[in-house]
Amino acid sequence: MAAQRKPTVTVIVPTFNREKFLPESIGSLLRQTVAPDQILIVDDGSTDNTGAVAASFPAPVEYYRKENGGKSTALNFALKHCTGDFVWIFDDDDVAHPTALERFLAAFEREPDADFAFGEYARFQRSAQIEEQDYEIVAFGHVSQDNFFPSHLEYCHVHQPGLLVRRKCYDEVGGFNETLVRSQDYEMMLRLARRFKGVRVDGLMFFQRQHDMVRGSTKVVISYTDRIKAWGSYDRVIMEEIYKSVDLHEYLDRSEQALPKTADLEMQALLQRSSIMARKGLWHHAAADIRRYAQLAERAGKSSLSDKERAIVRRTFEAYDTGLASAPADAFVSAVKAWKSGPLKADIVREYMYSFPHYLARDLKAGKVIPASKLLREYSTLSLSASLGRLCQAMTSKLPLARSAS
Repeated sequence: MAAQRKPTVTVIVPTFNREKFLPESIGSLLRQTVAPDQILIVDDGSTDNTGAVAASFPAPVEYYRKENGGKSTALNFALKHCTGDFVWIFDDDDVAHPTALERFLAAFEREPDADFAFGEYARFQRSAQIEEQDYEIVAFGHVSQDNFFPSHLEYCHVHQPGLLVRRKCYDEVGGFNETLVRSQDYEMMLRLARRFKGVRVDGLMFFQRQHDMVRGSTKVVISYTDRIKAWGSYDRVIMEEIYKSVDLHEYLDRSEQALPKTADLEMQALLQRSSIMARKGLWHHAAADIRRYAQLAERAGKSSLSDKERAIVRRTFEAYDTGLASAPADAFVSAVKAWKSGPLKADIVREYMYSFPHYLARDLKAGKVIPASKLLREYSTLSLSASLGRLCQAMTSKLPLARSAS
């Protein structure tokens, strides 16, 4: 019997004005315990010394330069030059864990029907922090094969450097969206997650560098201070399309989608979609879904949230800084206030309010008075008296770590 052919891997590194960080990034790929077969560096028209740095690396590195058009155009260029069975897209400012590729491939050996493998990462600022293990691990223990798509509609937990994908998957879903200067990896992640099966890999896959250099392209320059605002605006473009094109039942976990359709599952899906749209600042969609949920709940005589619904509602304002900061939530608040009084309304309001004190306290402690005042306005409209004690407690307690974007 002939020996099975070893799968090959292409790493794609799009780059733009990263001469400072590129050597460490490429070096971490060349030092993998299982070596990649091809590393494509696509220089998207850099104006610094990135080209000379990129051209200096040995095989299997291949260097290409193109006119500046944004990260998506560089990725699409590289996908046309891939020879590997698997594709690992890596950022030019991050650092790969030495055993990442070995563990990625081992996951596919364990689950040969998987289409992509994913894993966690850590954030750092100084290179020495990796050696010193002085970094912030970004864990997402609740993300699984079963809930990968709905959990990523809520938030982009997995990033491209923490993802190994069969090349045929990119062929099937098409190229990266070249109209997106930011969040193009998120939009691609959602396309892959909706269609294909993932397998989780234990341990850190890469280290994400936090720095204050500009993002974007020569035509759309995004400063460090504006990066999260820009991220949110492009996410809303993506979610508007998702709302129109994704069926309601797809907001459920895959195992739930296989069950007979029931009113309870429809209500859960509505609550999930409403929560997602609220997190993205698309309050009109969030309000429409919560009104529909209320109608179905009243018809079914529902008096309390299920455990799954409670968790969904509690996460709604977890990322309010990309939701409330984008537009007032008046329509959504009005939709909740319009509910008939009763135990279900009290239950859902209590869970919506769960995260508010912590994030309001975070902003007040950081001197962010305007975001804090926006949050306080929405909070007090729904339930000022319900949690003043918890707000005071949050002001004097250790706050949860804020999410950030590289």
